[in-house]
Amino acid sequence: MIVVPGSSVVREAPTHVMLRKGEGGVSARTVLKCEQILTLPTVDVGRKPLGPNVSARRMAEVERAILRAIGVPVPDFE
Repeated sequence: MIVVPGSSVVREAPTHVMLRKGEGGVSARTVLKCEQILTLPTVDVGRKPLGPNVSARRMAEVERAILRAIGVPVPDFE
């Protein structure tokens, strides 16, 4: 499974995406570190999601941050 790690230590970066408390089930404000994308065996990941899906807009931000992290030029978001 491909995952993007998150951290409650919030630092702004072009490859980070912020989730508000409660968004996607996170218990505190969390930054997704899209430059640290990794794979995990499916058995190491919980069977149930933490909470509701994040919005399509937020997922688009994650996709753009991943593209930036792998060196694909993307224009600024809106």
